Amino acid sequence: MNYFHNTKLRILNFTHVDMDGATSNIIVKNYFKNVITHIINYERENEILPKMIKERDNFDAVIFTDFCPVNLTQVQAFGKPVLVLDHHESALQYNNPGQNVYVCTKFCGAKLTYEYFNHDDCLKHLNDIVDITNDYDLYLLKDPRSKAYNSLFWEMGFNWFVQRFFTGDIELAKAEKQFLVRKQKQFNEYYAKLPIQELSNKGVVCESELYISDVADALRKDGYEWCIIYRNGYLSVRSSDDSNINLANVTKRLGKGGGHIHAVGIPQQKENLADLIKRIENEVDVELKNVASKNVADDFVKKLQTA
Repeated sequence: MNYFHNTKLRILNFTHVDMDGATSNIIVKNYFKNVITHIINYERENEILPKMIKERDNFDAVIFTDFCPVNLTQVQAFGKPVLVLDHHESALQYNNPGQNVYVCTKFCGAKLTYEYFNHDDCLKHLNDIVDITNDYDLYLLKDPRSKAYNSLFWEMGFNWFVQRFFTGDIELAKAEKQFLVRKQKQFNEYYAKLPIQELSNKGVVCESELYISDVADALRKDGYEWCIIYRNGYLSVRSSDDSNINLANVTKRLGKGGGHIHAVGIPQQKENLADLIKRIENEVDVELKNVASKNVADDFVKKLQTA
């Protein structure tokens, strides 16, 4: 029997700060009856071991969902079983199923967590909320509901979202639908007044404490291929799917932050913010030049093969 398929285990769940992390937590809490939750983000790995020490007598195993810590070796050395279920490109180097570390970019973190624990369809009542989360987090946007649920998450918060969708009931109440309509109107007014500064390679930077995902979507619709959005202590960097800008490569070269190919987060206070923005802009330029060079080389090889 898989050790982590014992529903009686007391779990310490470190999960990511976004809707994907929240839905992952819903899955873990549906499967296990005793779960301690700690919300985690990049550059906050120093919180993990103190939390484990504090809760030492209250958990049997640690599960990371939608997140893989850079100090994984230290966490594993703590002496309690560790399971990692993540999907971020920046975590692929840690993939090691033999040590219960699963990093799969095919699914979002919640979908990966669902697939891992949904034996005998024991979690099938959560299928809809998992699919909605997967659609948004991978930015497939084939499900028109997914952006609305992400908006609810950021407006109402992590704990509200987990409690609201814990049972898998995704039917929105009339008040929730009315709230989303009002929010869209408020966002349109907010975005119309938002100051932006253009960057090279069809990029743009702005500061916004609100509507991060909505702002990124609107900038993309306005023709920008990549954007930096600063909010208190954090940079959200996005690129369009057809931009050839691999932001996971950018953060790797920067040595901070992480995430997906087209969406990453980078912790940064106001101090030295302008310098970091310039570094990101330069790295985006490097990324595009690398892609262009590779395309030229590939074309040359094809010509040789067909000559």
